[in-house]
Amino acid sequence: MSIRLSIWHKLLLIVLIPLGFEVAFVAVLANQLQSAQQASEQYERSKEVLLTFNRAESIVVHTMSKLVVSGSADAGQFEGVDDAIVQVSIAADRMQQLVAKSPELKEVMAPVPELFGSAIRGVRQAKLDFASGMPSNEQILRMRKAGLPMMLDFDQLSKNLIEVEKQLNKVGPAEIERKRNSVLIWMVLGTLISIAISLGAAWFFVNDILKRLRIVEENARRLAIRSPLQTVPMGDDELARLDESLQRAGVVLDDARRKELAILDVATDVICSADRRFRITAVGAASLQAWGYPADDLLGCSILSLQTKETEGAFRETLDNIATSLQSAEFESQVVCSNQALKDFSWKINWSNEMQSFYCVAHDISERRAADRMKQRFIAIVSHDLGTPLSSISATLSVMLAGAGALSDAAKNVLKKAESSLERLMDLIRDLLDLEKLEAGKVVLDKGAVSALDVCTAACESVEFLARSLGVKIVKPNNDSLILGDERRLIRVLINLISNAIKFSPRGSAVTVTIKNLGAQTQIEVIDQGPGIPEEDRDLIFEKFRQSKSQSSVKGTGLGLAIAKLIVEGHNGVIGVNSVLQQGSTFYIRIPNFDEGE
Repeated sequence: MSIRLSIWHKLLLIVLIPLGFEVAFVAVLANQLQSAQQASEQYERSKEVLLTFNRAESIVVHTMSKLVVSGSADAGQFEGVDDAIVQVSIAADRMQQLVAKSPELKEVMAPVPELFGSAIRGVRQAKLDFASGMPSNEQILRMRKAGLPMMLDFDQLSKNLIEVEKQLNKVGPAEIERKRNSVLIWMVLGTLISIAISLGAAWFFVNDILKRLRIVEENARRLAIRSPLQTVPMGDDELARLDESLQRAGVVLDDARRKELAILDVATDVICSADRRFRITAVGAASLQAWGYPADDLLGCSILSLQTKETEGAFRETLDNIATSLQSAEFESQVVCSNQALKDFSWKINWSNEMQSFYCVAHDISERRAADRMKQRFIAIVSHDLGTPLSSISATLSVMLAGAGALSDAAKNVLKKAESSLERLMDLIRDLLDLEKLEAGKVVLDKGAVSALDVCTAACESVEFLARSLGVKIVKPNNDSLILGDERRLIRVLINLISNAIKFSPRGSAVTVTIKNLGAQTQIEVIDQGPGIPEEDRDLIFEKFRQSKSQSSVKGTGLGLAIAKLIVEGHNGVIGVNSVLQQGSTFYIRIPNFDEGE
């Protein structure tokens, strides 16, 4: 069963292994130091034994020679004898204590206690004999016979101890030096082993961690570039769990990649990616339907090769700007298909700085472009082929209604209705032409400093007759604000808003026009007391041919508010409406104020 260790446990082992060795090393070193200390103490004890014996022997010999050898009974002969006995007794006891701790001296020092004891008893006996009077020659001879062998024994013991001392002086210091050298060797050896163990443990664990960290780093890099990950056994620690998470992330990303490719294959738009050198690195299957090129044929090709010679430079410049600004862009261009036909496409391109790739979505707008061209041709037909005849018919009807020939009242009513219908048809044609020009950007606004009050006044005067005919009062503003705009176009916008308000206002009500200076902008409001506009219709009414359901009884082309919206947006302004059902509506436009510093 393998032991599972975390990184924390491994780091702890890096500390504990050298620490354990240090503890063992200190114990061994302490033992060596103790051994060296014991050798030194033993040597000192042996030296002390020999010195003590020499002093005691000297005292004994000196005392006995005074008492025995001289044979006199002088008083001075007994001075210091008691002190000598005491000193010899102390020396004998001390030697016994030291010999007990020095096994190498036990054998040679075995006769010492008996020898010193006999000497002390002999000295005491001689002192007693002399104290009772002058001993006889026989007693003196007996003392000499007893003392002489004792001195010979002392002499022999002394010689033996001299030999021991010589041996001790020869071996003792060498043994102490050897012990000290052994301590030094152990210290050096232990230090080197400790360093080796520390470095070895650190290298083993750190190398293992760094090696696996490099694998994790490489897998993270591969994960980022969608390459297959390395599958190397990593153990069961934190790094292994991190690599396991990367492996799971790789599986999830691979699954997401497969789904992405599946989406690319079924998408109607062409989805592709290209590197910084504009080479296509991935493309969906829709390229075959849209461009006539199989996806595999496009891989590695330059995306610029799909452009016409006229648009290739602009396309390249746009891609460079996207990569430099790190922003997305939308634009349109023509694509050269496999059959050399040109198709219009709307491109949306993003740049990924991490992946160093462009991500492109190309939407086919050829049908929309074709419809736009058809619409333009239709409007041209309406404006030229229908405009002139309708103008002639309108002029004829006006002449007839003016009295050119006798007409019955019924005929006059029919002619008036025909003239009204014809006028609405002419308004529709004019609105269509204006709308087409605004959408195509063909209308150039003549912007300048404009009085908001003048714009409102001119618009109110233009619809004054309509208001009187419908019994609606117009309340004009009395304040002013200087705005930046095209006066003629802004008057048209307000005419449309005020005329709509009059048409939808009940008889006897009022339409109020106000001017509010908001600082950077001026807001002009047209307030009516009509039926109001449902919330779901408030955004729709600014689209072409759309009207609110509550206003279906009022006839119109459905283009007026769409035209007004385009004109206001061309001024960098805003148009909108606030309304409460059965209480009325407030249409407003916001136009930037004129700044003399611009």
